[in-house]
Amino acid sequence: MENLENGIKIGSREFQDVTIARMGWLLPSIIAPLSMLIHLISGHSRDFPIFISESDYPGIERWIFTIGLSCAGIIQMLFAYRMWYTMRGDGRRKLMHWALGCGLFTGLNLIIMSFANMYDYLSLHVLTASNVFQFGILWALLAHLSLPKANSSGRKIRISGMMIAFISFIIMTQSIIKAVDEVEEFGLEGDTIFTLHSIQSVVDLAVYAEYGLFIGLILALYSFEVDFRDKLADSE
Repeated sequence: MENLENGIKIGSREFQDVTIARMGWLLPSIIAPLSMLIHLISGHSRDFPIFISESDYPGIERWIFTIGLSCAGIIQMLFAYRMWYTMRGDGRRKLMHWALGCGLFTGLNLIIMSFANMYDYLSLHVLTASNVFQFGILWALLAHLSLPKANSSGRKIRISGMMIAFISFIIMTQSIIKAVDEVEEFGLEGDTIFTLHSIQSVVDLAVYAEYGLFIGLILALYSFEVDFRDKLADSE
């Protein structure tokens, strides 16, 4: 891989930073709803609404979920690296280094999560999914703080996305805690599908909060594309 001024070169192919940034938010925003839709129309869904990761179920939806999100994780890591590489001289360098670390860690956990489905590897899935959400928010925040002169429209979108993600994360966390308490109270541990179906009334709020968290992170990722577009325009 060769670093260029506004992108990278892999072999004979060149990829602009704007394209990398766009794929960073566009790929997960397509893959997650698509795998959920196929999971629902195939009749595999236990109920509705469901957690996004429930669509990582044996069938076509698992192939889409695993391949799509593992590719998204790789792109996220490349996206974080290119943001650091191209903008480290435009903002607060120490914060940019921390943002790079969080971005790489988020992408790595997304890759692991895409293979560790919740039906067979629940503990690992919960850990990596939690890391994706938490460090994804932290990455967006650190990158935002490290670029004080970033595009004003992008900053507004980023702030909105981070607020939506943070509020949704708090709601989801509290709902899951309540769900876990109910599982322990009624002794429903065991089969993942049976357990989730049994506490669906408690899970409902957590599921919608997860959707909000997902949308918030997508907005935050999209906002950085605006900054890359500005940088490309300045170099032309």
